[in-house]
Amino acid sequence: MPDKLLHELLRKGIDLLESGDAPGAVAVLGEYRRAYPDDPDGCFCLGDALAEQGSLDDAIASYREGLKCAPDDPDALTTLGDLYFEAARHREAIASYQRVLELDPKDADALVSIGLVYNSQERGDDAIRAFHQALELEPDNVFAWNALGEALYGQDDAQGAVEAYRKGIEIDPEDPAAHFNLGELYYDLEELEEAEEECLEAVRLDPGFSMAYLTLGGICMDQDRTRDAVRYFEQYLKYETSPQARDMIVEVKAVVEGLRDELKE
Repeated sequence: MPDKLLHELLRKGIDLLESGDAPGAVAVLGEYRRAYPDDPDGCFCLGDALAEQGSLDDAIASYREGLKCAPDDPDALTTLGDLYFEAARHREAIASYQRVLELDPKDADALVSIGLVYNSQERGDDAIRAFHQALELEPDNVFAWNALGEALYGQDDAQGAVEAYRKGIEIDPEDPAAHFNLGELYYDLEELEEAEEECLEAVRLDPGFSMAYLTLGGICMDQDRTRDAVRYFEQYLKYETSPQARDMIVEVKAVVEGLRDELKE
């Protein structure tokens, strides 16, 4: 059992991670991990910090080490599945989510996660089947309704997708992701007024919802509202800090510079 000092070290690492200092968290949690290699919490927290700084393979390895000590931890198995999914290791992601289902056959979120992997592999029918199974277990699962909407739109069922997203909003009108998903769908359908309304609601509910600002910027560009587009793209750049978004950040910065030049003319 770690002593009080090392418990404080673990707490410090978690605090650093929550404050956005992933490298600092990795350093502190790595120290904790070396001192107490058999404490699974140290492995899992270190894995979270490694993932936050974009070191997916190391994060996966850290979670796998932790699961050797706590093989039936459903939260850790779910996170490991998410890491595998992000790394495009789809077979391993599904295996991790299926293990969660073995531990709890009524875990609807695990079914949704499996469906999301299927959808990313363009196995739309399998994905939709998994989402419906999840909704049979939990009819009010907003995660499942949002995922179902995405899958239905991928199969050219725009009306079904709108209905699924609206069902999610009906269940939880305070969920910014549900509003954003519907707004993004409306944007793809070139229904710009509806798209803007939903994305604005998403950022009202969560001012740090970076992707909604990106869509709002695109809507404004389509409507020749250059100043508004710059404002929204700047908000995107303010809130988007994920290492996985580096290329998009560079692209948006270039767009903002071009739009500013337009405004000077």
